[in-house]
Amino acid sequence: MNAARDFTASFTNLARLPRAFWIVIGAFVVESSAYFGVLTLMASYVSRDLGWGDVRAGFTVSLFTMAVTLFMLGAGSYAEGFGLRRAILFALLICTGGRALYSLAPGWNSAVAGVAVLVSLLLVAVGAGILQPVCYSGVKQYTDEKTSSMGYALIYAIMNLGIVGIGAVSAWIRPAVQDLKTGAGGDVFGRPVIEILSVFSTTGVQAVNWACTAITGATFVLFLMLMTRRIEAAKIRPDPAEAMRMAETRPLGQRLRHYFAEGPFCNTRFLFFIFMLLPVRTLFAHQWLTFPEYILRAYDKGVADHMEWLVNWINPMIIFIGVPVATALSRRADVYTMMVIGSLVSAVPTFLLCAGPNLTLLIAYFVVFSIGEALWSARFLEYASELAPPGRVAQYMGLAQIPWLLAKGTTGLYSGYVLSRHCPEGVPPAEQQTGTMWLLYGSIAMMSPIGLWLARKWVRAGLRTHHTGGV
Repeated sequence: MNAARDFTASFTNLARLPRAFWIVIGAFVVESSAYFGVLTLMASYVSRDLGWGDVRAGFTVSLFTMAVTLFMLGAGSYAEGFGLRRAILFALLICTGGRALYSLAPGWNSAVAGVAVLVSLLLVAVGAGILQPVCYSGVKQYTDEKTSSMGYALIYAIMNLGIVGIGAVSAWIRPAVQDLKTGAGGDVFGRPVIEILSVFSTTGVQAVNWACTAITGATFVLFLMLMTRRIEAAKIRPDPAEAMRMAETRPLGQRLRHYFAEGPFCNTRFLFFIFMLLPVRTLFAHQWLTFPEYILRAYDKGVADHMEWLVNWINPMIIFIGVPVATALSRRADVYTMMVIGSLVSAVPTFLLCAGPNLTLLIAYFVVFSIGEALWSARFLEYASELAPPGRVAQYMGLAQIPWLLAKGTTGLYSGYVLSRHCPEGVPPAEQQTGTMWLLYGSIAMMSPIGLWLARKWVRAGLRTHHTGGV
């Protein structure tokens, strides 16, 4: 009965949230859709369209995603001090410019294209690194203690619904433009749009990049129109980050020493807690580093042409439905227990893929993995943000992303090599060794639930102390 009442009350309270909450969520969701639309195809774009190969593509994608998280640590916290509205507008503006430059790259010679791609990815990394922590700070500012849990769950869930949407768009544009460019195109839905995109694109992947650039630009314009200063001011829990930035007079060196001598950096149990989630987080990185090329290479054309339906539909749709429900039903549950169970459920289905390319098992993997993610992902973000003292929400959100930073960075160091060795392009699926690849990745992911479970008593004691105000 208590769970049922919590479930009903959690959704009812959302109706009382200010308009700014929904505008911030909308901007974050739509821009995140464009981000994942580009990211899903980035390895293919870099490897094929730019001719950089699997290993170099893996490094590039990994360094980009690592840079996004790295900028969350500093740029997000700094930009928060300029105010929510200005920080988000700046992030959207530079993301639009970066994506446009990225989409133009194949039209230039290799040296110029290489520089253009690196500059464009740097711009997008800064923008994305600002946007996420600032938007999560906005969720805290436009919710209260009764609605914060559902607020964080909602932004995470709707973001995944946006990924479903961009997956549908990508699965429509990519094969249609590609077939049109190769002369194999027939009747297709929205042919005028496809023909327009084909004018600016040499491949279907490049056409998707242009579509995502347009989405980001439109988001900037709409946010500028809808998020007025009056609407921005209607905060339930104002965060004093802007005032703190203006009042800060300490030298940079002293501020840096203070930055690393407080909060989670002082709590070894909390550091272990977040870093122990690194192995299972590598599976998230494989969503764009490995799965797209794995499906394109190991499955027939009927499945490969709908790759986005698998990568961008199943997981995000389950997260969209499952995160709010799981959060409402488990609001009183111990966070650490949810981490152990959720990471275990996420890691185990990887071993299903050891049987080789099989569409049924592939779908089963995405379903079970997504259920595990729904159990722990949003609760972890809520925990990290609620630990933050006034004025430091974006900073703490960035600190909690350090393991994610390392997972993105380290996974790409070997994913391209493993892919080229066990699932090389142009080799028939029967001659590939994809089962070995997934056995390796599943074994890495299992380190998280095993490590968390073994250290449960020690870590729980520290987390409870931290919740009560100690170190």
